[in-house]
Amino acid sequence: MAGSVRLDGADVFGWSRTDFGAHIGYLPQDTELFAGTVRDNIARFMPDVSDAEVIAAAQNAGVHDMIVRLPNGYDTALGGQGGVTLSVGQRQRVGLARAMLRDPAFIVLDEPNANLDAQGEQALLLALRKMKAAGTTAVVISHKPSILADADSLVVLRDGKIDIFGPKAEVMARLAANNAGQPQPQASPAPANQSPVAADTAAKAIAATNPGAVPPAQSSGGAR
Repeated sequence: MAGSVRLDGADVFGWSRTDFGAHIGYLPQDTELFAGTVRDNIARFMPDVSDAEVIAAAQNAGVHDMIVRLPNGYDTALGGQGGVTLSVGQRQRVGLARAMLRDPAFIVLDEPNANLDAQGEQALLLALRKMKAAGTTAVVISHKPSILADADSLVVLRDGKIDIFGPKAEVMARLAANNAGQPQPQASPAPANQSPVAADTAAKAIAATNPGAVPPAQSSGGAR
């Protein structure tokens, strides 16, 4: 595979990993926390992160109240001998706070509501609205349309290829028309060098929450 990953036109591989990490937040589908305290994990084990920054990240992620109910609050030890074991959903919520630490400009959330209960999903929706209000570009990868409420743009992938890209309303209407077998409103088609895919193939939506969202770069492996 060839291609590049660019942010605002700059190839991210030209940045030092330290500089790059300061501007990016990432929540993987399978969230892993490390042996240490809840505070350590949200702070990414960086010694220069203040308590106020950790609490702000947790509040923005909607997980502060859950954390203060733990046996020792932010100082609750995780993993290791005698550490507290969090549920999968709790780990995902703490992981969201870690991704939001210091308000990064670009955040990628991979299936962020895969393991959340109703309360956790509501907190996630509020966190996404805060990101949008702050001008953060959030890319949300999800099979669940409930999390896409505040998205500006959608990309639908089928078998690893772009099938549809456009404003959220147009893409959702097109998907509904596909399901109903009705004429389809126009949204940006898949690139000409990609073959059409069957409508019943499993699809994954990638939502961009940012007023200036643009489609992914067409070079293999690229993203913008």
